[in-house]
Amino acid sequence: MKFPLIKYLLILTVTVGIFLLASCVKEKFSAPNITHVDPAGIHATMTISQFKLAYYLPNQNNPFPFQITDSVILCGVINGDDRSGNIYKTLIFQDSTGGLQVVADKSDLYNDYPVGTRIFVKCKGLYLYNYLGTLELGSYISTTGPQPSLGGIPAVNISTYILKGQTGLTVTPKHWTLFNLTNGADPLNDQSTLIQVDSVQYINADTSLTYADAINKASGNLILEDSLNNRVTVRSSGYANFATSKPPVGFGSVTGIFTIYQLPTSSTNQITIRDTTDVQLTNARRTLQ
Repeated sequence: MKFPLIKYLLILTVTVGIFLLASCVKEKFSAPNITHVDPAGIHATMTISQFKLAYYLPNQNNPFPFQITDSVILCGVINGDDRSGNIYKTLIFQDSTGGLQVVADKSDLYNDYPVGTRIFVKCKGLYLYNYLGTLELGSYISTTGPQPSLGGIPAVNISTYILKGQTGLTVTPKHWTLFNLTNGADPLNDQSTLIQVDSVQYINADTSLTYADAINKASGNLILEDSLNNRVTVRSSGYANFATSKPPVGFGSVTGIFTIYQLPTSSTNQITIRDTTDVQLTNARRTLQ
């Protein structure tokens, strides 16, 4: 009776061992691929500032989007995504010299390109356009509106032009006073970069308003001020998930993407917050002159 029992235990031990080994092998081969690395053999051929100097300035009087025909690769880190809905179908990225926007025909881009993701943009075949003061890269010229505009890169082609690199990087905002922002910012290179304005608060009249008009899906403008009566516009989309919220009444700092709204007769500096965590007005409101 002992031999069958020993034999049974031996068979059971071998069977369990084979099962555990198979489980380990299966787990090894089903491990997810590592995606937070830069693509091999790809590097920037010029900085964003050099790109603007080489391709935008010679064509700045061209009212139409114009195509990039050279093999140019730009590299930068995503500084604002569309998670909150305040940025729409747009990738905004920057390097140490400036910022740029890429329009894409796809929503929820933050799932693939969240803030802190390094991207490599292959510009050949794309179009560059000055949209009311803000430079954009896109895929084609759209003539559906009253004037030519830029069409977004089709969803199926995004990965062809935009290569995803390392993720989880930190984009440190440049600190500005409102005076320096309104008087000293470089409208060409500082645009589309992440900035932080310090020692500010919303003007009293705007503290009772909401960030935007969520019912009519209309954008809204709120005004930040400092103690020297310098002011800047914070622009928010009616599609933002915080559109119905009122701004805090305190004093402190606001972080966001610096943009330009340019008309033939005027130019306005603006800030686009990514979400309400960018608004850190946690100190007591001040009485300003």
